Amino acid sequence: MLSIDNDKLHFIKDQVKKSYPSECCGLLIGTDTLEKKVVEVCPVQNKNAERTHNRYEIEGKEFVKIDKEASKKRLQIIGIYHSHPDHPAIPSAYDTEHAWVGYSYMIATVEKGEPIDIRSWVFNEEKKQFEEEEIKLC
Repeated sequence: MLSIDNDKLHFIKDQVKKSYPSECCGLLIGTDTLEKKVVEVCPVQNKNAERTHNRYEIEGKEFVKIDKEASKKRLQIIGIYHSHPDHPAIPSAYDTEHAWVGYSYMIATVEKGEPIDIRSWVFNEEKKQFEEEEIKLC
């Protein structure tokens, strides 16, 4: 289960809307004890300049920098969010090929510039596929 408050969810929806028709992306910072709880949403630049309409890429240096900043606050990166312009909020084959175990992958569908669906997924390494996780508003 992934817990997130309405303000952070609205922030992601706003970013998705502003980025359309390109994919946007960012990191979910929080705690991962009994349940994953999003404390901060950190947007990052989509480094995939060639296929922004259907691919995202987060610069490794940016990831490490944000991870270090989170650690100073006794937090950690618990997930990644990105948008799927004019496509369902389900992981693509590309998402599956590049998934890391342990992270939540929040995907937002945006159609014609309007966010319409947000779902979260975790990668099951044994099955080599994503499984949906519940999003709990807190």
